[in-house]
Amino acid sequence: MTTQSIESRLNEATIKALDGWRASRSPAPSRSEAVRLLLEERLLRGRSVAADAPHRNSHCPTVGRLGAIFTLERVSGFGPVKFRTMYEAGVDAQAAIENPDLLPFTGRTGEKLRVGILDLSEKDLVAGRERAVEQLERADELSATILVHGDPRYPTQVYASNNPVPVLYVRGYPKIWDKAGTVAIVGSRSTREPYASAARQFATVAVHMGMVVVSGFAMGADSLGHRAAVDAGGGTVCVMPCGLDKVFPPENRGLWEELLANSGAVFVSEFGFGQRASSLLLRKRNKLIVAFSQGVLVAQSAVTGGAMNAYRFGREQKKPVATFRTDGSKGTGGNALIGEDERTGGFVFELTSNLQRQEAWLQQLSSWI
Repeated sequence: MTTQSIESRLNEATIKALDGWRASRSPAPSRSEAVRLLLEERLLRGRSVAADAPHRNSHCPTVGRLGAIFTLERVSGFGPVKFRTMYEAGVDAQAAIENPDLLPFTGRTGEKLRVGILDLSEKDLVAGRERAVEQLERADELSATILVHGDPRYPTQVYASNNPVPVLYVRGYPKIWDKAGTVAIVGSRSTREPYASAARQFATVAVHMGMVVVSGFAMGADSLGHRAAVDAGGGTVCVMPCGLDKVFPPENRGLWEELLANSGAVFVSEFGFGQRASSLLLRKRNKLIVAFSQGVLVAQSAVTGGAMNAYRFGREQKKPVATFRTDGSKGTGGNALIGEDERTGGFVFELTSNLQRQEAWLQQLSSWI
C-alpha cells in the first residue's frame, strides 16, 4: 500500500490534523512523508510516539514493528513460516506493508499476499498499532518480554521448526532454553501410578543431564514434569494456551505462583496478554511445546487423549517421541500406539528404574534432529 494511495483516501479532518503536525516539524516533511509517518505514530489519538523509537520496555520490539506484524497477521496466508522467510530475506513487516513488492514470494502465493496487503484498510493499520501499544504496556506492567524474529533471545529450536511463530510472550528469563538441550514431558491430566512416578524420575534424569524440561502446565503429567525439574535444581519452560496474565488451568494457581518466583522457570505463549484459553489454543500450545523440544516423552495417554496431539506434532516435525510401556488398559492405549510407531522412534521405557536407557535416549536426541 503506497503512501500516495492512502493520502488520497484521508478525510478532511485527518488532513487538517496531519498538516498541523507537519507545520510543527523542522524541516516540515512533505504530505506523502507525513502519511508514511502517520502509519507509525498515533497522531489521531493525540500522541507523537515515534514508532521506531524504543518502547519503555527496551527488551521488547518497537511499537511500529510489532504493530506491523499484528497487521500482517490479518492477511490470509501469512503464517509463521512466511514470517520467517520474509525475515531471512531482509524484509520487515513495516517495509512489506509500505511496499508489498518487496515480499520474497513468487507465483500465486506471492500475488495473493500482495493483494491482501493492498486490501488492508486504514482501520486495519490503526488496529494493529493499537494492539501493539496495549501488549507492550501490559508487558511493562508484568515485567514480561516480547520476542520477535531476529531477537537473539528468540528460541533457536522454535525458529528452526515448522512453527516459528512471529511473536512470543515471555515471563521469566528467556535464555533458559539456550543453556542446554530441551525435552518435553506430556501426558494425561489424570496420570496415575506408576506412570506419575516414572514421569518424575524421567524429568529428574533429564535435569541431571543438563536438559530443560518443557511442558504445557496442565494438571497431571505436565505439572509433574515442571515440578520435578525445579525440585531437581533444573530449568523448565511452561508453554501456555492463553495470555501470560491468565492462570490456566485455574486450579494450578499455586504452582503458577511458585514457578513465577523460581529463577529456573519461564512461562511462554504465542498468545497475547488478555487472551483466554480455548480448545483450539490448547492444540496450538501442544504444537509449540514440540517446537521447543528436541524430543517428546508421552508419560501416559489414552488414544483419544489431548497429549496425543503432541505425539502427532512430533511426527509432523520429525521429532523422536518416547513413552512408557502400556499396561493394556484403555488409559494407556496411546502408549501402545506410540510404541509401535517406528516413524517417531518407537522407543518404549519399562516402568522399572532403568536410568541407563533413559540417559541413552536423551543423549541421542540431538543426533536425531
